[in-house]
Amino acid sequence: MPILLTTLNGFGLNNPNISDIEERIVSIIESIETASSFNQKNELNNELISLFYDALLTENSFDYPFSKVEKVGILTSPNNKLRIITWNIPQAGGNQKYFGFIQTNVNGDQQIFPLADNRKQIETPQLQTLSASSWHGALYYYIRNDIIMGQEVYTLFGVDMNNFFSAKRIIETITITESGEPQFGFPVFSVKGSKLTRIIFEYSARASMVLKWEEENQMIVFDHLSPMRGDYAENYQFYVPDLSYDGFKLTQTGWEYVADIDVRNPERATPTPIKPPVENPEPGFLYRPN
Repeated sequence: MPILLTTLNGFGLNNPNISDIEERIVSIIESIETASSFNQKNELNNELISLFYDALLTENSFDYPFSKVEKVGILTSPNNKLRIITWNIPQAGGNQKYFGFIQTNVNGDQQIFPLADNRKQIETPQLQTLSASSWHGALYYYIRNDIIMGQEVYTLFGVDMNNFFSAKRIIETITITESGEPQFGFPVFSVKGSKLTRIIFEYSARASMVLKWEEENQMIVFDHLSPMRGDYAENYQFYVPDLSYDGFKLTQTGWEYVADIDVRNPERATPTPIKPPVENPEPGFLYRPN
């Protein structure tokens, strides 16, 4: 359930100052890092969730920078209408679980939406539209807003450390419904005739993948991933960057996939990506399983 801050005028007056709550948040994060068991980390995280919730309920919290808080992704959209706060807690077996909040700030109305990581239960993440309570968890590090087909669309880049064997990068989208609630996944990614709601890349946990906004070319740029060997196709723990690059260019109807962008040093030889079998056509994220 969202919390509408405009119905709580003066709420923060009889509660701890937000800067005091921030100090407690910093302390809890340090305790989570040094906790000796996963159970302890999760118990401390419950307290962290409550502290962030209390902080975000205070008056004018949308503009509070939380500048002392580390190990947490805090992003505000350029239009100052949306803020998203995300963090991860390591779990047993090398897995991760993600937590967070969305704050919206539209026409003076500020609302809070807790995020519930549901990515393990999402069957077709490239096609589904999700709510805050069924979120495809990630730790976000970039946000922008654009008008696409008359709709304000927020595009985010995120990382999912996933497990010991593979990691993921995600291009996510958020729109705000008429009722003011955030929706994750808007069908704005055009890839060879398919319309996708989000883009998910999976690759070897030992590799490092680039996913960034390139200002010079005004487009999203990312490493093209290939299997280390042709017979590793669809086994994404063996996918790595192959020194070629793809991207998405913004058009009036959304993000259009562009293959083989030349962002190389001109003195470097042209790479030859390892091609997967014919039955698995490029680009790889079109045929990605969960």
